[in-house]
Amino acid sequence: MTVATKLPPMRETDYQSRHIDLDIPALGPDVKTWYAGKNVPPLFIQPADSKLASSFAAFDAWLAEHRSQIDDAIFEYGAVMFRGFPVTSAAEFDRLMSHFPRFDEGYVGGMSPRKTVEGKVLESTRLDQNFKIILHSEMAYMKAYPARIALFSKTTAPIGGSTTLGSMDEFMARMPADLRAKLEKHQTLVVRSFAAKGASQGKDSVDHPGNIGWDSAFFTDDKAEVERLCEERGMEYRWNDDGSLTLKEIKSTFTKHPRDGTPYYRTNLHTNNSFQRAGLGDVEAAVLARQKEPIGQFLDNGEMLTEQETQTILGLYDQIELAWQWQDGDVAIADNLKVVHGRNPFEGPREVLVCLLK
Repeated sequence: MTVATKLPPMRETDYQSRHIDLDIPALGPDVKTWYAGKNVPPLFIQPADSKLASSFAAFDAWLAEHRSQIDDAIFEYGAVMFRGFPVTSAAEFDRLMSHFPRFDEGYVGGMSPRKTVEGKVLESTRLDQNFKIILHSEMAYMKAYPARIALFSKTTAPIGGSTTLGSMDEFMARMPADLRAKLEKHQTLVVRSFAAKGASQGKDSVDHPGNIGWDSAFFTDDKAEVERLCEERGMEYRWNDDGSLTLKEIKSTFTKHPRDGTPYYRTNLHTNNSFQRAGLGDVEAAVLARQKEPIGQFLDNGEMLTEQETQTILGLYDQIELAWQWQDGDVAIADNLKVVHGRNPFEGPREVLVCLLK
């Protein structure tokens, strides 16, 4: 019988009251670093030199010079946060991220409504601001995934809107052995659906991923190009008579980290019925009513997780959830296997931009 672990929740961590200064010589004397404890991402990196705090060109040059050391820090701490540096625009964010290898596949076929802002920079999401996005690994529903995700807070929401993070090392340590053993025997069958062309064009927000038009999801209105992209990514596709598109894909439930081989849970098996749990059952019911076949996340034998198993996994995410409030100009880079992320509801303007990295 699956039981929840008894390790204490991490979510109440106060980053300021648990400010632990670190000495990382590899990053040099021009920055100062601190964190809030082991498996409490991110590592904060702030300027100790006035030039880095005032000159974007100086920060850009410092970042380029210390790229390999930053790679090591991302792996060791799960995520890094650059705070107090003069980053003000999407173009500057894109420039900083050009020092890292990009995820060439991009966000094609993604389940969050996004538009390109500048270069390789995307919106974070246009999912309704009242909806809490639970902790997740970016593009966990696809075989191809970005190894890292970068976030830039151009405009911080005045109320709410904090990004949540969680350590997947903590998650894996807390996962009950019998549940892990079951999941290791199965791959994940993902069945998704996009609405007809134009369904989400021109909309400021979308209330459900199933209401995203396939042209928005694939960044093209050419069906032949969509088919090529699906085949390239190993996704089975079907055009429906109402103009919608259904996709099927089988992927691994656990993914080994390319650097050290550690396996991490990377799937959305636990997200079926998530809109009902969020009090938005009517939204999901309307989407499901028009589906040509059941959509969702299944084990490769066609079964869904039991309610108890789902609640156990959601409980693990709840245990590891940490939140911090953005400041304008913050830039974060997270390892997409070692750290999961989410978003709290918000009010007012909020502009957080994204770049997908290898």
